[in-house]
Amino acid sequence: MKALILDVDDTLYDQIQPFRQAVNAHLDFDNVWMDDLYLAFRKRADEVFEAATSGVMSLADSHLYRMKMALLDLGYEVSDETAMAIQQTYQTNQGRLTLSPEFEAIFDWCQEEGIELGVITNGPHLHQLRKIQSMNLTRWIDEKNILISGQVGVSKPCVRIFRLMEERLSRSGDALCYLGDSYENDVIGAKEAGWQAVWLNHRRRTAPVSPYQPDKVVSERFNLLSSLQQLHQQS
Repeated sequence: MKALILDVDDTLYDQIQPFRQAVNAHLDFDNVWMDDLYLAFRKRADEVFEAATSGVMSLADSHLYRMKMALLDLGYEVSDETAMAIQQTYQTNQGRLTLSPEFEAIFDWCQEEGIELGVITNGPHLHQLRKIQSMNLTRWIDEKNILISGQVGVSKPCVRIFRLMEERLSRSGDALCYLGDSYENDVIGAKEAGWQAVWLNHRRRTAPVSPYQPDKVVSERFNLLSSLQQLHQQS
């Protein structure tokens, strides 16, 4: 492993925290079901991601859709105004993100081992950039090694965005490892590109049927560093 490339959302930070705060600010929602609501929200977001990226659907409409449909999946029917209010609070909260504490040790270890760091993230350019700035990622990661789909015009799991990172690093795919929480975008995308892949499955999702398998599956953040060290020793 010569370089470790990272996803952002729900990998470098716990995405459910700003989501929970936003929902609770506007709804009397039973927190027992918050994990289920969040997973429904991510599923509904994936349904409209390509339409919003291509301009077939406006970004605002995609945000409205994912929030309303996720709540409806759990039996909560809300108005457009309430759904948008939750979305706006959620977006505000995302501008106050903090890096999950496990990653400082991972980044320090990478620097000690001479492992380059990078980011590939899906989403609108300025929206994702605010998250990156909030977590102060450029303290460890060179700006040229940060790829945001909304800026470069291609998104995960398309192999082209992984090839673009290879060009930025001047390295071949067999020297690179990708770490992310989405099987479809992160594991399949990276493996199709010939990279190693670590699946952070802290939401305990069921893996889809796929010819591609991750090199490591990590269900707890505190096991990430040791898993990466093992993978590095094996490569």
